[in-house]
Amino acid sequence: MTTAALEKLLLLYAQRFPLRRGKMRVIDSLWRAAVGDSSTHRVASLKHGDFMLPCDLSAMLQRQLYFFGTYFVEEYILRCWETAAKGEVIFDVGANAGIYSLAALAVQPDATVHAFEPTPEIAAGLRATARLNGLNHLHVHEVAVLDRAGQATLRRFRGELGANEGMNFVTRDVVDPTGERVETISLDRFCQNCEIEHVDLLKLDIQGHEPSALVGAANMLAGGRIGTIFSELNWARDRATACPASEVVRLLDQAGYSFSKPGKHLHWKKAGHWLRMETEIIATQSPRKAIR
Repeated sequence: MTTAALEKLLLLYAQRFPLRRGKMRVIDSLWRAAVGDSSTHRVASLKHGDFMLPCDLSAMLQRQLYFFGTYFVEEYILRCWETAAKGEVIFDVGANAGIYSLAALAVQPDATVHAFEPTPEIAAGLRATARLNGLNHLHVHEVAVLDRAGQATLRRFRGELGANEGMNFVTRDVVDPTGERVETISLDRFCQNCEIEHVDLLKLDIQGHEPSALVGAANMLAGGRIGTIFSELNWARDRATACPASEVVRLLDQAGYSFSKPGKHLHWKKAGHWLRMETEIIATQSPRKAIR
């Protein structure tokens, strides 16, 4: 079998074979044989909106996008995100390759999407994706979202196997002269500068800095000016210990939000111990019915 034929077979297997179990292991074990001596650069065709996305198969998340047309492990969250993406102004904080930004534009092409990504080459890749697809409403901001404007140090981390390009994070230290500096912004300041009165949908996935981003959006939250929020929850091993996840819940609960697990049907509840089982959460200011 030629390498081109093997690559085509893997694409068909990833996107059409009905059983999900073990798929990622098969792709990870065979993709190098399928590529052979050719370049690892490809253009993915995404499930969400049929957008085209330049990718490098040597990077784990981009490899998922190429073979599956989506993030393999997050597809159910993306479907829920698409359902929520009905507003005019959408913020994707921690955008990475921009799959959430693109999924929002797939269902709401006239929305204005602001994608925030501090890693220079990843932000450049997302800008290239926007140009490739003619997405004039997708604005890429090469900044880290924290509690205030300034600078932070970008820490590059690719996971234990060195292949996950989506795990870079920032720190506030200013004593490392060799560190890679990036600009920071608060959401309150950004909205003030851009004259944005209301954010319909906000995604937060910034490696444990979600509470800092919410602190920097205190005025927007207090004014009821952020409608729905998707946030990653980074719990401590002992989930009774104060940690980024518990602080996210506290800040949103204090601002009057109710919560639901991502899913086909959203069931709004008040904050409680049930949240300690969740790694992603949806919060809204105006649920139809919130229960305890």
